[in-house]
Amino acid sequence: MFSKSLISSVALCLGLALQASAHAIITPTLGVSGTAVRADVQCPSAASECRTINIPQNIDSLQAAIANQAGIFNVTITNFNGGVNGSCQIASALVDPTGTGNFASAQSATMILNGDLAPTVVGYQPLTVQLPAGLECAGGASADKCLVSFTTAGSFGNCVVVQQSA
Repeated sequence: MFSKSLISSVALCLGLALQASAHAIITPTLGVSGTAVRADVQCPSAASECRTINIPQNIDSLQAAIANQAGIFNVTITNFNGGVNGSCQIASALVDPTGTGNFASAQSATMILNGDLAPTVVGYQPLTVQLPAGLECAGGASADKCLVSFTTAGSFGNCVVVQQSA
C-alpha cells in the first residue's frame, strides 16, 4: 500500500512539474514591451482570454501585427520547451473585433501557416493568420484594432493586437 501511494505521489508531482514547465508565447505580445521571456507566458481561459493584461492601457501603447487588405498577418511563436508542452501549434485563434477583451462573440481566425505540434528544440517559428472575412476591427484610438487570443496545443498562449491596414 505504501508503494502505491508513493508511486501515485511521484506521478502526480512529475505531472505537475511537466505542466508548469510548458511554455510558448506569440509576439508581438499584448502587454509586453521588448523581448518576451518565459515569465510572460500565460494560460488563456474562456473567462479571461488576455488574462491579467490591462487592455485599455496597452492596446495603443505597443506594437501591433499589421493585417493586409485580405486580413492576413504574421506573428512569431517562441517555445521555451520541446515536445507538446512547448507546442508551437495553435489550437485556437479567437478574434475580438472590438479590441476590448470581450471574446463572448469572438470569431475564429484561420491558421494559414501553423507551428509544429511537438518541436524537438526550443526556438521560434513564423505563423501566418487570416482574420475572418468581412470582419472590421474597431478597437483602440484609431478604431482599427482587434485582439486575437491564441492558445497552443499545450494550452499556453496570449493576446496580440492586430491592426487592419487602410
